[in-house]
Amino acid sequence: MSLREEILEVSKELLIKEGFSKLSMRRIAERADVSATSIYLYFKNKDDLLLALIEESIENLKASLMEVVDASKGFLMQLEDMARAYIEYALNHPQEYEIIYMVRPEEMPKYPKEKFMNIRSGYELLADIIREGHDQEQIDVEDALINAYTLWAQLHGVVSVILNKRLDTRIPQQQFIEQALENIIRGFVMQKTQA
Repeated sequence: MSLREEILEVSKELLIKEGFSKLSMRRIAERADVSATSIYLYFKNKDDLLLALIEESIENLKASLMEVVDASKGFLMQLEDMARAYIEYALNHPQEYEIIYMVRPEEMPKYPKEKFMNIRSGYELLADIIREGHDQEQIDVEDALINAYTLWAQLHGVVSVILNKRLDTRIPQQQFIEQALENIIRGFVMQKTQA
């Protein structure tokens, strides 16, 4: 692992445990057992370091989603695969997932607002699939982006219930995921085809 990667890993752990406001270059340096000045060789400041963490996490999520996009599959299968990949990524990489959504633009004034638009890439992939389903006359939607955002919000809710340990202990996690996916995807398709 390179020093830059080690700094990012330590920063990720501290960010999750203590939050952005308590994250400091000095604290990161202590934890990584390096001098604070060595961190500045890779990152201008705390905002720059956080930007690198967010961008890395977004790129990893996007790569996971892109792996399942396959135009040869039908609309419904692509939608299901994308939803499943989103949930699996979040559960397999909870720290990265949390970093993507934990920092608000107002908490990081130097963070370019256009960079936050990268977070949209996940539901823009969903929107493309929904448009494809509409073009193939499999669903009737007026606005693919709004529908994709609604689907993303539902998936995010499922993930949040699990990661925040809010799932009723009487419900097996995998069964919850499968039922949620069925309700979200099939409900969406059924509702849209009846419109």
